[in-house]
Amino acid sequence: MKSKDASDELARAVAVNALVIGQIFYLLNSRYRLDSSLSLKAHLGNKYLPMGIGAVVILQLLFTYAPPLQVLFETEGIPLWVWPWLFLGGLVFFLVVETEKLIIRTRRSGDGVTPLTPIS
Repeated sequence: MKSKDASDELARAVAVNALVIGQIFYLLNSRYRLDSSLSLKAHLGNKYLPMGIGAVVILQLLFTYAPPLQVLFETEGIPLWVWPWLFLGGLVFFLVVETEKLIIRTRRSGDGVTPLTPIS
């Protein structure tokens, strides 16, 4: 953001939101240690998952756009054109971790070791 002559406050808000979006995508990815999380079935087994993600989204929107929190954390609102880039970064992170899990599964299948069970 700084290369686009953005303020420190905007760069700070974008950095924090990028980290949180990455954490949300990693949460979706970590349902299984080694099995793929690319199916909808992988995410339907935990009824608290949508509530947790919803709570994080609400808190992040407050962090980003509520004036008292902007003053407290020295941030400013993120323009709408930035959000797709943040979500794209989260998706890329998700796919990188999925690729890592695929590589591990492929290597272990040659050793006769089966993938681990879902994390409960």
